[in-house]
Amino acid sequence: MTRTIRCAAVLLTACGICLAQGPRIAIITDMEGVGGVNNAEEQLLPGQRRFDESRKLLTGELNAAVAGAFRAGASEVVVWDGHDGSRSLSIDTIHPRAKLIQGRPTPSTYYFGDNLYDGLMWVGQHPMAGANGVLAHSQSFSVQQITLNGKPVGEIGQAAAIAGYYGIPAIMLSGDEAACEELRDLQPKAETVAVKKLVGKASTLSLSHEEAKRQIEAAAFRAVRRIKEFKPWKIDGPVELKFVFKPDPQKTPEGRTNIYKGATVLEAYQAWLGK
Repeated sequence: MTRTIRCAAVLLTACGICLAQGPRIAIITDMEGVGGVNNAEEQLLPGQRRFDESRKLLTGELNAAVAGAFRAGASEVVVWDGHDGSRSLSIDTIHPRAKLIQGRPTPSTYYFGDNLYDGLMWVGQHPMAGANGVLAHSQSFSVQQITLNGKPVGEIGQAAAIAGYYGIPAIMLSGDEAACEELRDLQPKAETVAVKKLVGKASTLSLSHEEAKRQIEAAAFRAVRRIKEFKPWKIDGPVELKFVFKPDPQKTPEGRTNIYKGATVLEAYQAWLGK
């Protein structure tokens, strides 16, 4: 009896330590959804005239999210530099308590794993191809549509699906207004911050950088505080991941379609990414 009580006490102490450590948060960053970014020819790639400005704006929004997460009690925040082969962030300028994943190619796991994180966030996220939003696309501007078991998804849905496979819920997103709507379709309780929206045919209305950071930090704080309210997005197998590409007059005038299948969403992604 004494041994049983002692073992129970050890387990309770261990659980208490885990709870005291706080949630572990993963953040995926992109650039097309950052406030003030709207020009693909000047702001998205190294060497372009305003790329350094975009990096600075992204870093500011990211650091606000990290600060909010830690202020709410997160024990760890790991950031995946998800734009253009991880060429957008620097360990010298991100929040000092954050950790950074950089590199390519992207693994089919999206750097997730069982019991690795308690919540997933996005910063600087754009909407899916075909959406009425700023710089809307999915993986590339040549993609017309991506579906998972017939449901249209963009990069948000793809990451949420793999996170869900590992039991990780999507909890917060900042980015274009249409991207916020996209996440709420998958996770109605998610905290979102629309730092900009499409106005007219191709113009952008953005919050000031300071206001965007203020709202992002507050949303990240609320999301981590509410983390037990969120459930992961689970996709039942078998899974079909389908890419429909826009017509290319020089190569594929009729467009083309690529289909990847698996017993689980992870197997479908492994068929797509080859790893």
